Amino acid sequence: MKTLFFFLVLATSLSLNAQITKGNWLVGGDASFNSSTVNDSDGNEVGKSSGIRIFPNIGHFFFDKFAVGLTPSFFYSKTKNGPSSVGYGIGPFARYYFLKPENRINLFADANFIYFSSKTKGFSSTSNSSYRIKAGPVLYFNSSVALEFTIGYNSANFSTTTNTVELGFGFQIHLEK
Repeated sequence: MKTLFFFLVLATSLSLNAQITKGNWLVGGDASFNSSTVNDSDGNEVGKSSGIRIFPNIGHFFFDKFAVGLTPSFFYSKTKNGPSSVGYGIGPFARYYFLKPENRINLFADANFIYFSSKTKGFSSTSNSSYRIKAGPVLYFNSSVALEFTIGYNSANFSTTTNTVELGFGFQIHLEK
């Protein structure tokens, strides 16, 4: 048992050379569960909603630890005592990893802008935009495959303003040139 524990500690402490260097590609995505507060144009709370969002992505590392790319998005939300909404969108993202590429565990921050279309049950479709920021730890299984855990914030403006807190997880594959 002690031998097994020793090898597990050794395996998890070995450094890796993650592919977060200039010229490489990032392919993956994340899903988040969210809770939103909806405010009218005067700032008064008019409702709460919860939902799920899915964000596939593809990006390119233009500098070491810094990637820029494109992310489509898909979402579903349900307002408490109200209608449900579905939508889709697309927009650019920028991501930065804070620790050295050799680390098995890293930290990142990500920001994106999404132009989207949504349909709320009983209402006409609308198009609008939102911004999203998220951050969290990344655990590398090897030099190319990573699992992310995130906390984020999303804000969208319609005739109402929706501010959303998100908890999520993601899966990324880092591809060499």
